[in-house]
Amino acid sequence: MIHQPALAHNGVDHNNSCFLTVGDTQLRISGYQFQPELEGKHFCHFFPELGQIALAVEPLEEKQGKTLVTLELAALTSWLNPSEAFTVIKQQPEQAIDTGLASISQTIRQRGIYRLNIMLKDDMGHQQQQRFVFLVGVPVTKILVMIAGGLLVLVIGFVGINALKAKVEDNN
Repeated sequence: MIHQPALAHNGVDHNNSCFLTVGDTQLRISGYQFQPELEGKHFCHFFPELGQIALAVEPLEEKQGKTLVTLELAALTSWLNPSEAFTVIKQQPEQAIDTGLASISQTIRQRGIYRLNIMLKDDMGHQQQQRFVFLVGVPVTKILVMIAGGLLVLVIGFVGINALKAKVEDNN
């Protein structure tokens, strides 16, 4: 098996889809959550809520020959031993990915770090693997809004205090 660094970033055509290269195959990874307020949104590295998630993997271009994919979902369970840090919580059976997409879904009940293992096997039996790490249950957007609000309050307070100070000095 060959391990290569993951090259994932926000996609332009699927909101927050990620793109990943496994060997010479480029894949789009789209994540979904099924809560009403999240319906129709795609996620990549940050899934804001706990509950059911689905990850869809599809090739960006059709290839000659048959390519099989196996998807594994793993949860971070140990910080102490890197080789055994993740525990597989679900594995999809091997399936053809040449003409469509493959997906895996799971109900996640605990906030944490998760990993999608993507294993590709070509018609010659050569296998390649890539890992994709993401967070579940971390509402990043809400956290950033709260931080921005807190900073705004600090700036307004600082400006107000300076204005009050200037007014007191003018009166003296």
